[in-house]
Amino acid sequence: MIRKPLTLLAALPLAALAFDDNGSYFEHKDWEIACDNTGTCRAAGYQAGYEAQAISLLLVRDAGADAAVSGEIAVTDLNWDDKAPQPLKGSLYLNDKNLGEITLSGDDVAPKARLSPAQSEAVSKAVVGSDKITFRTDKTTWTLSNEGANAVLLKMDDYQGRVGTPTALIKRGKDQKTIPAPAAKPVIHAATLPGTPPRVLKAGDGEYSALRRLLAEKAGDDCDRMSEGENEITLYPLDSSHTLAETACWLAAYNSANYYAILSPDLKTIAATVDIEDGYDYSDGTIESGGRGRGLGDCFSLTRHTWDGKRFVTTYSAGSGQCKGFPGGAWELPTRVTTVQKP
Repeated sequence: MIRKPLTLLAALPLAALAFDDNGSYFEHKDWEIACDNTGTCRAAGYQAGYEAQAISLLLVRDAGADAAVSGEIAVTDLNWDDKAPQPLKGSLYLNDKNLGEITLSGDDVAPKARLSPAQSEAVSKAVVGSDKITFRTDKTTWTLSNEGANAVLLKMDDYQGRVGTPTALIKRGKDQKTIPAPAAKPVIHAATLPGTPPRVLKAGDGEYSALRRLLAEKAGDDCDRMSEGENEITLYPLDSSHTLAETACWLAAYNSANYYAILSPDLKTIAATVDIEDGYDYSDGTIESGGRGRGLGDCFSLTRHTWDGKRFVTTYSAGSGQCKGFPGGAWELPTRVTTVQKP
């Protein structure tokens, strides 16, 4: 009786046991890292503090023994008028050594560029020491901080099972243990939705008062907007047995959220609650949640939850990380990725 499950467990691919289903996020000083459920890790470093000239270096590495590190760079400048110069040409420097010219483009606020394999390797080694990485144009110099890089890249090695092996970035060794291969993205089958349009209930409508009271009692003190005003309730048919209710829940300085619940067809019973605290939009079977970290809008989080016929499943989760002066964030750093198959 004991041997069979042990045998099945041993037969599982190593990747299936290696990576957290919800990924991992860690930050230290001027660096951060987000690793997703497939094993891919994205480490980002920034300038020290909140200078007008903001810079970020992104180091990406997939899981697997043969995966190399690839790099990207982004800059912005509060002294620019409406938009960044396009294209923005400059050179990447390691101390006073020119690593080559780079042309940044593609974003009016924070132009970006991919680094060559040689540049990526050079900067990934340099940031864990005292070497200085800068991006220089004729008029401006952007300086990357190394503070926190060592701890963050060690997290990358640890998450991907590389510590002590020849492929590690930090604690490299001779251990020949098997390094987990990349895990496949989970496949989520989105449910077929009825073609019935949504229905909006307003104060004074026949079903409004009873349904508002039902939702407010279930939401409790977490939804002050439900108790303070008579907000509309939008009803989205999910199938013949389930209807999604959406109504305003709370409002803060930079963000707002709705309350969601799955109702019985007669709208008199809550069949299931939707455990999403910061959901703000429903469309075509998917609820989006998240928000801005501060008023400047230089950091955000985003999560998508898709109806599979039984529940809303988290299909994507990401954030931009630290609030470091990049409007909209320098990068989107996912911690959970999936493949959503539409019906």
